[in-house]
Amino acid sequence: MSKVLDDIGAGKDTVMERRKTFLERECMHDIDHKLWGRDVNCFHFGSQSEGTTIPGLHSDIDLLFSDNDVSIMRVWGDWEAGIWNYMMLQDDITPPHQYLLEDIRQSTA
Repeated sequence: MSKVLDDIGAGKDTVMERRKTFLERECMHDIDHKLWGRDVNCFHFGSQSEGTTIPGLHSDIDLLFSDNDVSIMRVWGDWEAGIWNYMMLQDDITPPHQYLLEDIRQSTA
């Protein structure tokens, strides 16, 4: 099995190299955003960053940017002054895995 994976470009060494590459890309994104004055973290996920794709599939690159100037609150005790705050809400029509976000003013205590 290892020989087959190596032959198609999905062996252990290739997987580890791809993971390392995407961790470095995350760091570069974070530094770039900090240079522009933004407090943002970048995360790569999916088959590209996990090294579970093979050459020729042309799979996409999945990115998640986390803006650290935003607080998503479950309870009022999570409110933070000076940043954007959103309260997570659920009602009878909201699916169990989804939430409504209510914009809470920055000056609200």
